[in-house]
Amino acid sequence: MWSRSYRKHVIMAFPSFDTVTNSWAPQADISWPTGPERQSEFVRFPLRVMTESEAVAYALRKGESWIDNRLKAHRAENPATFMVNRTSHLPSDFRKTDFNPPAKSAAPIRDDSSAAFTFAQFKFAVVRPGIKISETALRKSYSGLMQLQKNRNCSTAEIRATVKRAQDLLPSRSTRRLPMTERAWRKIA
Repeated sequence: MWSRSYRKHVIMAFPSFDTVTNSWAPQADISWPTGPERQSEFVRFPLRVMTESEAVAYALRKGESWIDNRLKAHRAENPATFMVNRTSHLPSDFRKTDFNPPAKSAAPIRDDSSAAFTFAQFKFAVVRPGIKISETALRKSYSGLMQLQKNRNCSTAEIRATVKRAQDLLPSRSTRRLPMTERAWRKIA
């Protein structure tokens, strides 16, 4: 089960396979506390994606947006419930803390290896201006890459590195020959 805690809510992703479109439908069950009980909402998202991991990542990400919108609407209805003096509950040592932000430094490089490598990210990494690659070829190549990740139990960082190697190995002609199968991707990895 895929779940994430976000702003006192729990998001549980429930991807389902849509046999009509041969793709995955992202869905999420979002629950939150209401006093001693919990309330929940089952949310279906209209987007369809090629892999289960993409559906999970999308459901978790869009679930956070759904929560933000819910809280924003709730805050507009009941502004007094969100006015809390949080420092009054802290020990006196913590009340004197300097809340100034740290000095700006170089932004850290984001390597979120736990996030799924989506088709959109794959397409962005592979397609360059002036290069003609059909959507079908891209989807077939991405499917082979995802099979490699599944069968070899590769991390998302390893998959990204494989795509980078493929970019370096492929000639920069006006049309590229993408690896289409898991076997072709294995040669690059």
